[in-house]
Amino acid sequence: MHYAWSHPAKVWVTLWVASSAIACVQDPSEASRHGSNVVGDTGISVTTIKYAHHPTGDLKLDIVRPNPQSNLHRAILLIHGGGWVGGNRKEMLEIGNYLADKGFLIASVDYRLAPKDPWPAQLEDVQAAVRYIRAHAKELDIVADEIGASGVSAGGHLSAFLGSVDQVGAVSSRVQAVCSISGIHDLNMPLTQAGETYRIVQRLIGETTKIDKPGRYKASPINFFDQHTAPTLFIQGKVDPLVPSTQTEEAEVKLKGLGVPTQAIYVDHMGHGIDPINAPEAKAIDALADWMRKYLRG
Repeated sequence: MHYAWSHPAKVWVTLWVASSAIACVQDPSEASRHGSNVVGDTGISVTTIKYAHHPTGDLKLDIVRPNPQSNLHRAILLIHGGGWVGGNRKEMLEIGNYLADKGFLIASVDYRLAPKDPWPAQLEDVQAAVRYIRAHAKELDIVADEIGASGVSAGGHLSAFLGSVDQVGAVSSRVQAVCSISGIHDLNMPLTQAGETYRIVQRLIGETTKIDKPGRYKASPINFFDQHTAPTLFIQGKVDPLVPSTQTEEAEVKLKGLGVPTQAIYVDHMGHGIDPINAPEAKAIDALADWMRKYLRG
């Protein structure tokens, strides 16, 4: 799946439609009783679960369960792109099925979108998703302390945050391994000329005319990297028209300087986003799976 952000004159915003007015989240076993979709003859199944509720509607996860015979009992949260202003969890299901086929339980997440819900709503939502997965580890048949996160573009940005910061509470929202794909890690660093035309950073943090450098700093995961940051893999397309490779290069240099296990993969002919249909990009997703298998080891 390759991504293009919305044009400034055509704001792409996902409409949140609540299926029912509930004040609580849904138990995975309850969702399973309502049925799940089986993917061909792979033994992989997909179930949709409500993990949080806001006045604007329910937030959902698509849980992709691996074939029981290949289950690694490790979960990866997949976070969609769309410049924080668009996209939805369904866009990550192709990658999710690919990774589930390798034994991972996948949770593809929806989160609130800017500009209607500005930063840090997006981070708060994906943190809530991690806490939900961890709190329901037994029902999901995973190891609670071995959860990874990966995302594309804005999803890479959010994944990087999950590897470096935690939300105070009874259940941790920090993940143990990260893969950022076409990610944006420093919001004070310019995007490409084409990328800047979409004004996604401005819409995320609510800028109007003046650049809010402190606001951008607080919304940049690179500024929260430390020696405790989770091992992080970066995947960057060599022909990305929106996010320059410097976003990955500087993040990798900082993590290496901190002694954090890190690696960057630059993929020939890959633009903004990743698609397992293309052989070089499938190879990069294989590297993602290897990274998660190595660091989500229990």
